[in-house]
Amino acid sequence: MRKHLSLAITLITLGSLNVSGQTLADSIYQQNQKILKILESSSVSTQIFLGYRYFMEGNDHFNEFAVKRGYITFQKSLNNHISGRITPDLTVDQEGDGEGDLEMRLKYCYMELKDDGNYWIFSNPRIVVGEVFTPWIDFEEKINSFRVVGSQFMDKTTIVSSADFGFTTTALLGGMVNKTYQNQVSKAYPGKYGSLAFGVYNGGGYHALEKNNNKVLQWRLSIRPLPEVLTGLQLTYTGAHGKGNTDLYPTWNLNAGILSYEHRYFTLTGQYFKGIGNHTGEFADINGKSYDVSGYSTFAEIKFFNKKFSLFGRYDYMNTDKVTDKVKSIQQIIGISYHIYGRNQIVLDFNRNTKADKTVDVVELMIELAL
Repeated sequence: MRKHLSLAITLITLGSLNVSGQTLADSIYQQNQKILKILESSSVSTQIFLGYRYFMEGNDHFNEFAVKRGYITFQKSLNNHISGRITPDLTVDQEGDGEGDLEMRLKYCYMELKDDGNYWIFSNPRIVVGEVFTPWIDFEEKINSFRVVGSQFMDKTTIVSSADFGFTTTALLGGMVNKTYQNQVSKAYPGKYGSLAFGVYNGGGYHALEKNNNKVLQWRLSIRPLPEVLTGLQLTYTGAHGKGNTDLYPTWNLNAGILSYEHRYFTLTGQYFKGIGNHTGEFADINGKSYDVSGYSTFAEIKFFNKKFSLFGRYDYMNTDKVTDKVKSIQQIIGISYHIYGRNQIVLDFNRNTKADKTVDVVELMIELAL
């Protein structure tokens, strides 16, 4: 009798464990399905600039292994029209108690609304709200793909910032260029007759607090004059109007013209700007009167060996008319790149920076990882 009772208890226990195990398995499966559904419209990507740098300043030489920049981007689409993006920015702290530390700050944090429709001459409109890209630098970085070497001209000279708090709206003009051009040359801003961007921002840039009540307007208009014959040719006008980011409200006005040509095997750009002050408000005297600024930049890239290698160069010149003197800054870059796959590349470059008769030369071997 006891044997039969023990056997029955054992069978009941095993049956219960089997039911519980099946319930647990079903629960885990359902949770996994929910996670997979969320991940269906989500993406995670990284972009890292790292390598070795050798500095020469007069008789002083030093070298370092460095992580110039690191980005990790999280994107999530709710549907075909609404999405969100967060991009932390990893950089080296240059001052304060944490000097030398790698610090993380947000570069982008925004909601995006987009539409694939056509409205008169405008198509594929979108608006991004939050911590967003600004009109010109985002466009330029799609043409000059060597951000691994350094910031773009007007970003490096603090005339404009690549990102800010506010909103940016963009649209293509006249539909899209042909698929051959998009596949072989560039998919970025593929408007048949060009594209435009406009936004309102705090003005201090993505890594500064708002120090006044002024809001800044920035814009860009790019035209393809010969979309069928010279598809890669674009004429761009960009500018800004507002106040520099200090409590003295220094004037900040910017007007710039750019000529660019993108081809399967080469890229050429030239730009000239003239303005008053800059976005940080630093180009002003102690009374808040802004200095006149002007400058130009040229960039060229030649691709060879089936586009696996690129030879590139850049020349930047900026002049700041201060009260007592003129401060000139010049940057010269020449380099060669081996394109591993996609945006992944190895770059060897020589970089000379001259400002107020002080020259610093840098030789660097950098790697861009885009995963």
